[in-house]
Amino acid sequence: MAFEEDDPYSVSQRLEIQNILQGLLNKRTLVRLDIPGHAVSVISTLLDVNVKQGTLVLDNATEDALNTQLLRAPAVRLQGMLDRVMVEFSGPISPVLHDGHPAFSMVWPDQLRRMQRREFFRMDIPASNPATCTIEDPALPSGKATLPLANISAGGAQLIDRAELLANHAIGSIFDDCTLDLPGVGPLDVSLRLLRQARLAQDGDKPLLTIACRFFKLPANREITIQQYVGSLERAVLARRWGTE
Repeated sequence: MAFEEDDPYSVSQRLEIQNILQGLLNKRTLVRLDIPGHAVSVISTLLDVNVKQGTLVLDNATEDALNTQLLRAPAVRLQGMLDRVMVEFSGPISPVLHDGHPAFSMVWPDQLRRMQRREFFRMDIPASNPATCTIEDPALPSGKATLPLANISAGGAQLIDRAELLANHAIGSIFDDCTLDLPGVGPLDVSLRLLRQARLAQDGDKPLLTIACRFFKLPANREITIQQYVGSLERAVLARRWGTE
């Protein structure tokens, strides 16, 4: 991850970095590990922060294939929310044992970014309980498209566009007539602004087009509903991680 010299969000003081990492550990905060540009991400937690060695230990994934991809990557990005502030940094990881169990080890970053954001933590949508977004637009082949969600936050969502129906839409396009279908919540009418498109590498297959969108003029009551849904996803991950379900 590159930082600009005048980046107002950059933190480079070692003691401040230590305090931030210790905060993530003490609050058992969920963090997201991913490989930028690849369809690989896991939700993890910090297990230990070693001040003397300048390393941190992270829980690994339950799927061996995901662990292998993360370990092979030259750099893994870590993102987590601490007191409603996004913390983000990157670095290589290596395998380690923690209390006799496989885990990841990561060297403290020389710099990290700490960004105040309005939206809550971004959560992946579980494949076992998918969520979708239906976009109605006359420019679409059949006038509308229903796309699965890859992840969601209170600020926006990332859509999976396997058929590349939105590939020719310009960045900044606004879709006024959209419906989120969130499990346990039901349909929510929203407007979306297209932020960016990315093609994520997949093993043995063509790159997957993803569409990052921000909610546009989202009413407060719907923002609260989406926040509650994101919170339910986070609680489910925590419950599985700590063995309470």
